[in-house]
Amino acid sequence: MKRILNLFISIILYFGLINTGVACEFLKEQIGSPIVDLTEKYDFLDDPSDEDTENLTLVKEYDSMSLCDDVELDNSIIKVFVKDGKIIGNEIEGKKGEAAVRKILEFAKNKLGYTTEEDLNENWVGGISLSSFVEKVTYGVVESNEGNYEMLIITNPDLQQFMSGPNVKMVR
Repeated sequence: MKRILNLFISIILYFGLINTGVACEFLKEQIGSPIVDLTEKYDFLDDPSDEDTENLTLVKEYDSMSLCDDVELDNSIIKVFVKDGKIIGNEIEGKKGEAAVRKILEFAKNKLGYTTEEDLNENWVGGISLSSFVEKVTYGVVESNEGNYEMLIITNPDLQQFMSGPNVKMVR
């Protein structure tokens, strides 16, 4: 009986790892990781910090395919938020007009393991929290004159406050 249970659990874990194994590794990096360590690991990632950024949160924008090779993130951007030399959050923003397709939500569920019990129709606009053990993950659909688009924000509950406001600066 114990062998059958172990076999069953092994099969479930195997198929679960196959499903999430091809996800964007960058988005699985721990919030709070030093940016300098990650710039060595990811070729296209830059360290936007310098000595004049002590009280600022710096935001650098990337084409998603430069950090993640995943078709569900095609035509999207990833914003990386850095404060005091550490990544404090990531934001994925989909292409305007593609919100009804729910590519980013499906990516979050299928590749990153975030879940929700909400049933969202194609016209839904708003924001919801997705389940996660450590991070604060928010999914939303934003209305825009150019067409609605999806957003996924991954951060730590203690660091979320530093991702918006007057001390946030976009860098090129």
